[in-house]
This record gives sequence, structure tokens and C-alpha cells, in this order.
Amino acid sequence: MTVIPIGPFMIRADIAVFLIVALAGYMTLRVRLHRLEHRDWLLDTYVYSLMIGFAVWKFGMLLWDPVRTLRHPLSLIYMTGGVRGIGLGSLAAGIYVLVRWNKMRSLGSLLIKSFLMAALAGGFGYILLDGLITDRPIGAGQLLVMLLLIVLLSSAWLKFDTPLPQWLTFGLGRNGAVMLVIGSLLVWAVYNHLNNSGNGSTGDRPALTDDADGIAVGLKPGKRAPDFALQTVDGQDVRLSDYRGRTVLLNFWASWCPPCKAEMPYMEDFYNRHKAEDVVILAVNMTHLEGSMEDAASFVHSNGLTFPVLYDRDGTVTGTYEITAYPTTYVLTPDGVVSGRYQGAINEELMVKAYRRASGS
Repeated sequence: MTVIPIGPFMIRADIAVFLIVALAGYMTLRVRLHRLEHRDWLLDTYVYSLMIGFAVWKFGMLLWDPVRTLRHPLSLIYMTGGVRGIGLGSLAAGIYVLVRWNKMRSLGSLLIKSFLMAALAGGFGYILLDGLITDRPIGAGQLLVMLLLIVLLSSAWLKFDTPLPQWLTFGLGRNGAVMLVIGSLLVWAVYNHLNNSGNGSTGDRPALTDDADGIAVGLKPGKRAPDFALQTVDGQDVRLSDYRGRTVLLNFWASWCPPCKAEMPYMEDFYNRHKAEDVVILAVNMTHLEGSMEDAASFVHSNGLTFPVLYDRDGTVTGTYEITAYPTTYVLTPDGVVSGRYQGAINEELMVKAYRRASGS
């Protein structure tokens, strides 16, 4: 997960992608349904179903973690409901669509066509924007999937007025449709293979090597994180390499930063639940951006943080790690290799997922 700068503001990449994908589907329907008698009803159904799904996804943590969410309300602004929120949001949106369909059953065919065509347009937009999340360029597998989506969308567009059974088979008949599905699955298999092959070399799952000294230093996944030495509040020197052999969540934060305030209670909870394992949190305060060091120390005390907190007084380490969004968390394997980078506040669910991936557990 990363964030996208918009002037002085930051927006989560997953939210930006959702909005752009939704807009791609909406514009496709708006143009294709032009002059259709029930166009407004179909567009309203599409828009409100997305709004319901988004709201449940964004604020879903209120349902399964109400106490902690209400105790830390900033999490509602800077976090989402995660995977569970996506599932629950999809269910809520689906129920809404079924209720709408039940009132206008005669429009069932149009509703199915509209949503499937919007999904094709949105899928194309999602793959096109996938680099915002993965930090990887579009690969050959993605290009194949995008080409397939263009072909399917074009066919769906041109044959929109045909009866639903014929439209669903793209005019190919049952046998032709079966062959199309098989071909699509083969393309998807190729895409997954190429994508996973890419992950093995430069993606989020860096391959460890027995020759630790042979790993180049850098900030990209698969590179060894630059070593550094900073001091704790009482002047004790701590080096990153002191934690070699343990999975490290290296978090850069500031006491005045709202998403940092939202994230820290979740980091403390994560640490308390997993500190008996090989994980450690190193919280690097960007002291050069604070009003005073006392502000940072007061924040640590008021939040009851028990993991190591280091102070980057001159901003050297912050600069080395190219921190442009606050907070930013690097997840390091026991060999000190970068497994992933997360800009913006992350919840405990994502911390656990990142830790498991980096530690191989």
C-alpha cells in the first residue's frame, strides 16, 4: 500500500484506484446507455451500490473492532476495513442490487449487462493502475489480460442490444463461449506465472541468500536496508544491524502527524501480541521535524509505547530512507532485506500479513 501526493494532501492509493475504476465503469455505462429509457435507473443502481460497498469497506472496522476504533477515531479517516471490509462491502452492495432488481424485474437483463460491462471497463482500469500499488511496471502478463478485456468490452459494447443469452456468449454460441473461457483461463495462468516470476526477483517476496554479504544495499524489495545508528531518549546507541536475525518493522513517524497518531495504537497492540516471536518494531522519530524532542517523548509516554523508539535529530536517516509520506514503514526480513514498504497508516491486519511474509512464517 502506498499514498499519492495531491498538492499538500495525501490519498491512499487503494482508495484512488477504487475511485478511478468506479469512474471508468460509470463513464462506460453513461455513454453506452445513452438514450436508453431506463438509463437513469441503471446508473443510480450502479452508483449507489458502489457507494454502499465503499462505505462498508472504509468503515467496516466499526463492526468487528468497535471498542478500539471508537477509542482511536482517527483510524476511521486513515485506515480501511481491509480484506474483511471488502467482502462485507461486496455483500452489502449485492444485497442492494437484488433489492433494486426485485422492484424492476423486467430490467434484469439490462442490469446484468450493465454491471458486467462496467466490470470489464473497471478491470481494465485496475490493471492499468496496478503500478500504483505494486510499484512495478506493466508486464507482459498484464498486457495480455488488458488486451483480452478490450476485446471482451468491445464485443459487449457492440452486441449490447442482443438477447441476454446471446450477449453472454458474445454471439459465439455455447461451444464458442466455452473455448473463450478456456482461452481466458490460459491467459490468466500465463499472467500469474509471469507475475509470480517477477515477484521472485524484484517483487514483495525477496529471495534470501546464504551469502548475506552478497546482497546489495538499497531501498527496493530484495535489497539490504541501509544500516544506521541512532540514540534512544536516554542516549543509548542502537544500530539497525543489532536486530539481524529478527523481522523488523522500521517505522518513521512524527508526533504532530495525524495518520501517525492513528497508527501507533495498532502498532503497540501488534507488538504486544507478537513480541514473543522474532519480530521487533523500531520506531524512528523524525525529530528534526518536531517542535522539540520533548514533544516526541511526551507522545511516546502518553501512548504507552513499549517498543524501541529512536530519535533522528538531524534527519540523516530519514533522508537515507527517502521518507516523503508520514508515516512510512519498511518491513525487513531476518537477513535485513527489504520485504515491503508501506506509506501511510496501516492497521494491525496488514502488519500481521507483512510480518508473516517477511519472516516466512
